[in-house]
Amino acid sequence: MNGIVKIHKNDYKTVALRVNEFHSSAAHKGWAIETDLIKDGNLVVIKSTIKDSDGRIRGTGYAEELRGSSNINKTSALENCETSAIGRALASVGFAGTEYASANEVTDAIIQQTEINAQEQLLTYNASVREHLGTIAAIKDALACDDFETAAEEWLTLNEEQQRSIWRAPSKGGMFTTKELATMKTSEFREAGIVVSEVI
Repeated sequence: MNGIVKIHKNDYKTVALRVNEFHSSAAHKGWAIETDLIKDGNLVVIKSTIKDSDGRIRGTGYAEELRGSSNINKTSALENCETSAIGRALASVGFAGTEYASANEVTDAIIQQTEINAQEQLLTYNASVREHLGTIAAIKDALACDDFETAAEEWLTLNEEQQRSIWRAPSKGGMFTTKELATMKTSEFREAGIVVSEVI
């Protein structure tokens, strides 16, 4: 159905669909949607109000957005905030479907959380790289000379958790090149590791 977005098995209506339903509703003829800019700075806050045909307030909704906190908020924080506020105001008077949040809000929240998770993972990776920089450099130097035994010996000084913490594709900011990662997956590298572990 147009205007319905399924997210994590739940159906969410877009704000555009809610607005259309609101204006098409015979029971809400003469009702209006108003928005007020409460705060406009690094943090944007907007209040949306639903009024009936007599001007009485029947529902409200607030939203806030931090400028630059996501791709959409880098250029359209005000518009994004207004959309969210309207969606919540409409939800307060029954135009929400099965979920109070709009599809727009949920999608934006997922995107923002994904970006936050990516940043946290990168920070964790960078911390791990700083801690094991000497080992990483030794592995890279050994691989450059096709000295698999030395590379494997250095690799085995790390436990499995530490190994996972520095294993990152170069396209995601990883220290090892694609070729180095591929080499470390080869049978020759694994066999060198077995030889080293037997000696140790």
